[in-house]
Amino acid sequence: MSALHRTIGTTTGNLTINCVRRGYQGLGAKIILVASDNINVQNWLYQYLEPYENKGYAFIFVKTEYDFIDYAGKRDTVMAFIEDMFFGERILGKLENTKKDYPRLRLTVFTAVYLPNDLAACYVCWSDGSFLSLRNSEKEINKAVLSIFGYQQTYPSYLINDIYEYKQLPDKKPYLTPKEYEVVRLFSEGYNGGKIAAMIGVSERTLWTHAQNIYRKFGIHKMTKVIKYAVAIGLLPAKINPKNV
Repeated sequence: MSALHRTIGTTTGNLTINCVRRGYQGLGAKIILVASDNINVQNWLYQYLEPYENKGYAFIFVKTEYDFIDYAGKRDTVMAFIEDMFFGERILGKLENTKKDYPRLRLTVFTAVYLPNDLAACYVCWSDGSFLSLRNSEKEINKAVLSIFGYQQTYPSYLINDIYEYKQLPDKKPYLTPKEYEVVRLFSEGYNGGKIAAMIGVSERTLWTHAQNIYRKFGIHKMTKVIKYAVAIGLLPAKINPKNV
């Protein structure tokens, strides 16, 4: 790559932050964060961002959450590309918190793995930002990046229905009993009703009662939608099966 590379070292308390900076080096550069702990993924995304260096952007590549937080609050930081697994299992809550803490920071979640559409839709809604899949075609990625730098929210057309469905979900965080939680968890793992009843030691009639209570608490009357919502609010972990980049 032709861009200038240099390592930035700053110290916050006992924490030494080492980040890689690429792009425009002059004063007044608008900082764009790229949050990923995988150098291959960083380089992969950067090939699409590199053309924007001549517009006065500096790209700061961070590998830890601490690095991200250190730069996110800086005055010249205007945008962030965050890999979907960067914050770990609680990314949905982290994205919501990030948007609240830095309301002027434009967020784009990107992925380098095969990600379920409903999960990607959750990321779009929680971050109130854009979504970019590095598994899309080069033409699609370039078009998405162009839209993002044009100050537009963008995501693949195949997410539209899932985003609409997510936005129809009720805005509540229901309390589930331990038994009800087990029912939802086991359904999410693909077990049928008869098997679940045997696993938790109840009759199928009692299992049906648990399911009705769950539906009432969620305000949803379909288990697949309950599961999607439980993942969206962090009640169930997001199950991602990363593939090698």
